[in-house]
Amino acid sequence: MPEPIPHGDAPRVPRPSAEGGADPAAAELSALDEQLIAQLVHRIRLARGHQLSRRAAGLPTTSLAQENAMLRRYAAHLGDQGAGIALAILELSRPPSGPALEQR
Repeated sequence: MPEPIPHGDAPRVPRPSAEGGADPAAAELSALDEQLIAQLVHRIRLARGHQLSRRAAGLPTTSLAQENAMLRRYAAHLGDQGAGIALAILELSRPPSGPALEQR
């Protein structure tokens, strides 16, 4: 069973560093955000390619069973909010109606 993410932990109050420089935790969080965004863009492109392959093979664009498994995985690791994240990722993975991610 995956380790659940603790909810309700009191956030730590940021302390100014002795050098007066940037908060190392904030810099690490920003770096993690960039990595998450890059991974999400990669996943979205992969999912869209998979959808095109399924369509070309005469199959439904998406697999409901696969999407439900993803929702369960995220909910198991992150709770109800994780399921919300999974739904947002699935929505992002649908073909765009506007400018595509390939412009990035």
